Amino acid sequence: MPSLARTSAPASLLAVASILALVAASCSPAQDPPGRATDDRNPAPSTPPAAAASLSPLAAPAVPALPSPAQPASAAPGSSSAGSASLASLAASSASPKEATLPGQGAKIASIAMRTWIYVAPDERSTKLGYLRAGAVVDRAELPAGTEGCAGGWYRIAPRGYVCVGKGASLALEHQVVAAAVRGPRRGAPVPYHYVMSGSPPPHLYFRLPTPEDQRRVEGSTLNVHLARAAIAPSSLPLDPVPAFLLAGRDLPKPYGAEEKLHYSVHTGRAKESSAFGLITTFEWTNRRFGLTTELDLIPLDRTRPARLSALRGIVIKDLDAETPANASDAAPPVNPSSAASASAPASAAGSAAAEPPTDGAPVSPPSPPPPGTDPRIDPALKGAPAFVRVHGTSRHRPSASGGSLVDAGVAPFRSGWVLTGRTRGGAKGLLETTEGSWLAGDHLVIAELRKDPQGFARDGKKWIDISIRRQILVAYEGTRPVFAALISSGRSGMADPEETDATVRGSFYIHAKHVSTTMDGDDEASEAFDLRDVPYTQYFHEGYALHGAYWHDEFGKARSHGCINLAPADAAWLFEWTEPAVPPEWHGAVNIEGGGTLVYVHG
Repeated sequence: MPSLARTSAPASLLAVASILALVAASCSPAQDPPGRATDDRNPAPSTPPAAAASLSPLAAPAVPALPSPAQPASAAPGSSSAGSASLASLAASSASPKEATLPGQGAKIASIAMRTWIYVAPDERSTKLGYLRAGAVVDRAELPAGTEGCAGGWYRIAPRGYVCVGKGASLALEHQVVAAAVRGPRRGAPVPYHYVMSGSPPPHLYFRLPTPEDQRRVEGSTLNVHLARAAIAPSSLPLDPVPAFLLAGRDLPKPYGAEEKLHYSVHTGRAKESSAFGLITTFEWTNRRFGLTTELDLIPLDRTRPARLSALRGIVIKDLDAETPANASDAAPPVNPSSAASASAPASAAGSAAAEPPTDGAPVSPPSPPPPGTDPRIDPALKGAPAFVRVHGTSRHRPSASGGSLVDAGVAPFRSGWVLTGRTRGGAKGLLETTEGSWLAGDHLVIAELRKDPQGFARDGKKWIDISIRRQILVAYEGTRPVFAALISSGRSGMADPEETDATVRGSFYIHAKHVSTTMDGDDEASEAFDLRDVPYTQYFHEGYALHGAYWHDEFGKARSHGCINLAPADAAWLFEWTEPAVPPEWHGAVNIEGGGTLVYVHG
């Protein structure tokens, strides 16, 4: 798989290029697909998985008559489509006029566009704070704050900002886009969606549940042969009920701003060659598994394969000078981040469970007295430094029960992260002690260079990120104290000129835009080029250069991207929640053009 390529920003972004600065640089977004913003509104059960599985191959379940498109509701509070309905609900409630202009009184608003912008004031000329993804439902005020430039009214939403009711947002919570986007991203998981990579040929994009006859007509006479072969490989993706919206025989809608493709009988053609998809739900239909993509397309999953997430995890670094338990030296070693478990656990499984935290690099009490042969002085350059194992089969040693010598304690997993105490045996190239109590060979480690606020970044304890291209290590700081470290994949051209090559830009920057997920295009070697959908936890810090998770490769610790900083999914998720600007739980993105985002310092 490639890393992300330089692409042109879409037309919808060009209008706000001065804000997002996403034009004419590597890793620029291509298109932002829709999807709900929370995962607690699952579709009502309709056809149980067991019932669907009992159908014979390509058997045709009964499909109800096609209903008319959903009409805006006007009776229920929080679901009205006009300001008068809000006034009526206010009159019937105990809310004061002041309370009615604030969210939190029970009223809701839904995003029905690919990006529903949130403004700092009820004025489209005011600063953008962020956006909602299609299908997101958030708290709003009962009454609009005005209608200037917005006939449907500006509504204040939680936790801040204003949204215009119109093409981008609706007070009708039964809107067809909301009903179709049955689930949103999973914040806190290593990846916000389940991911699949297309096969060859790529899957067709259906816009309604296809009958067996539809599938044969669209996919050809060899479909049964393909299905017989595909049935041999069991799927590891979760299985949900068929969404009620689709079971009712309705066509999938496209949110405002989405590309409208040519419609055939039940599909809109094939996906691009070598595509990757984020899925919001998967289910069985006609004894065949289908997935609903974040762009609200329906794809047969036997034409894809699950992406395989890297199990790599960075280290959360606790204060080495903090008080530690007396028995801390008995702590277990760090979790193996790239063990055989990562080869057997597909990405889909990781996306269906809560994210495991990165390896905890908690300090421990070093042996007292130190084993014979320990250098008498603490190396200040190593004390508290994060380090990663870069050699397979690296031996791990621990003090013997008597404390008189070091004994073999097994193997330190490749790419596992450790925090050093500064104690050495034979200097920095000899054996180095870790906070866990193990000793590792210094020349088998890549060690981060700790920085003490070289340019005034950390005044007043502010957050900042240090990225070393040569070491391929990222360290996050709070003031002068490192709190997190991870391996990365930066631009594959190393220290070359970013204007002429795929090197990562170097310098000091501020994170100015964050997306729970966004879509990027790859243009690597033809055999590895992918159209990458819903790249997770993307944080832009300079033009099109970004920090983001990568679900298509597991080569962290090596330079291989087109300029962006690739992170293992769990590390990208951790960093996304730590940096500024913060993205509220229901939002899909946030922007900051005032330079107040977390500082990113990229160097050699």
